[in-house]
Amino acid sequence: MMGDGLARTGSPRQDSMTQTQDPSQPRPADQTSESSSESSQTSRRRRRGGRGRGTPEQGGGSVPAPARQDGEHAPDRGDTEPTWQALLGGRTPTPVQAQAIPVLLGGRDVITTARTGSGKTLAFLIPAAARHIGTSPTRGLRPEVLVITPTRELAVQIRDVARELGMPAGRITGGITPAATRAEASGKGLIVGTPGRLKDLITRGELALSGLRYVVLDEADELLSLGFLKDVGDILKAAQSAVGGRTLQLAMASATFPAAIREVAERFMHGPAHIDVAPARPAGDVQRSGDVLGGATGATHLLIHTTRADLLEVAARRTREALREPGGCVVIFCRTKALVKRRAERLSDLLPGEIVSPLQGNMDQKKREHTMKELREGKSRVLVATDIAGRGIDLPEVRLVLHLDVASTSEDHVHRSGRTARAGRPGVNLVMLIPEQRGLWQSVRRGLPSALQPPLTPEEGVIDRDIQEKQGRGSGNGVEDRGQGRGGAGRNTAGNGRQGQGGTPPRQEGQAQRQQDRPPRTQRETSQPTGVGGGRVGPQRPRGRGGRR
Repeated sequence: MMGDGLARTGSPRQDSMTQTQDPSQPRPADQTSESSSESSQTSRRRRRGGRGRGTPEQGGGSVPAPARQDGEHAPDRGDTEPTWQALLGGRTPTPVQAQAIPVLLGGRDVITTARTGSGKTLAFLIPAAARHIGTSPTRGLRPEVLVITPTRELAVQIRDVARELGMPAGRITGGITPAATRAEASGKGLIVGTPGRLKDLITRGELALSGLRYVVLDEADELLSLGFLKDVGDILKAAQSAVGGRTLQLAMASATFPAAIREVAERFMHGPAHIDVAPARPAGDVQRSGDVLGGATGATHLLIHTTRADLLEVAARRTREALREPGGCVVIFCRTKALVKRRAERLSDLLPGEIVSPLQGNMDQKKREHTMKELREGKSRVLVATDIAGRGIDLPEVRLVLHLDVASTSEDHVHRSGRTARAGRPGVNLVMLIPEQRGLWQSVRRGLPSALQPPLTPEEGVIDRDIQEKQGRGSGNGVEDRGQGRGGAGRNTAGNGRQGQGGTPPRQEGQAQRQQDRPPRTQRETSQPTGVGGGRVGPQRPRGRGGRR
């Protein structure tokens, strides 16, 4: 059902709409059955969309075409537009869909913030499909809809959801040849891509923006941070210039939106409506004005104190426990690409019978796509990844998220933890804290709302400043095309990025990390569960460059 107090279409003033959702309330049950009388045209459309990716509430997945009576024809550009509820295939709209879709249908620019797994992908795709924007083939690389994302995996996921809505969709990302890019994206009404590659093709004159009508920034807070801002800004300016005096509608969506990033977003928009669907916050939860983060509302949050030598042994034991029953998977986050490779190899030895899949930015595209396919098909049940897997990627039933390294920021922690407890399912978010990262964790914890924090422990306050690790947003973040210019050359280098707690020189840090995978000694472990999480996070520190990025 639609929420009350939706934006007044055409109002020149900026509106703010926030719906609070009680995490204890059950979500509507999915209605997944399809009509047995589904037409052959609908079947062809579903086959064109590829394999399903979960439910619409998860922001992705198989979207059944609306059921039609016998003799009824599928609408095309000249027919009556389908209602947006019909494009949900009879499912109950999630709160973000109920609020955002009518406003976007009215032509407004929108900034949408809602928790992970709440259906934001469909919330920004359905308004285009319902108005037949991007639903017809075009000539060459001349889309009507452009979706910009920070990672290749998220681009592929959104492309597939768009196809399942009946939209001809292609992607432009790194990892595929120019010929394959043209074959993939040429003639498509919707193109989804990463900033560096999109800007490169625009600069070369191969990607024409004059036909654009609708632009989406998914994971917008990441796209408008310093690493991506120049490329994204250049793309938006080129788009606005290409369409001339015609109105270009802009939608931005994310699970996290610090106030400073919102200010940047509004520079590109015209009187945007703010639609913030956030869980209820406990009384007394301190929050700084303007920052919104939607947490993993169904997750149980845990903290384990361990040591560097015991880290992987404890992680393997927790993984075995989570995967005791058939199905499901575990996502394990590491700081750097090198750590992902070493730890995946070690965990393969510690978890006989399980396929442990690494995922990081240095892998070639075929290997990355093969990894995602194995996870979604259930052949692999353990993913070891950098933060490349932290944003938007939807995997089936992630039972456990393990932070082997503390996230660089509170915002990144929320996105990581949002891989579990999606679409009303249960899940566990587990921070494994070694003494060397207590200083960083103290900084991250301060930015989290109380509902997302594990209970305080005495050990957290015992911080030896001499051993605290430097942890920035350098080569380990795994985000695509960060700071790329013409030709797609990345700017991430090890040791660059914002400096975390302490001041360990990069070389010393690397030496310390190489000791991480030594054979385990006696385990020392304590854990304390906390309740269900969800809420907002205060503003993050500015993301300084700390050198070239």
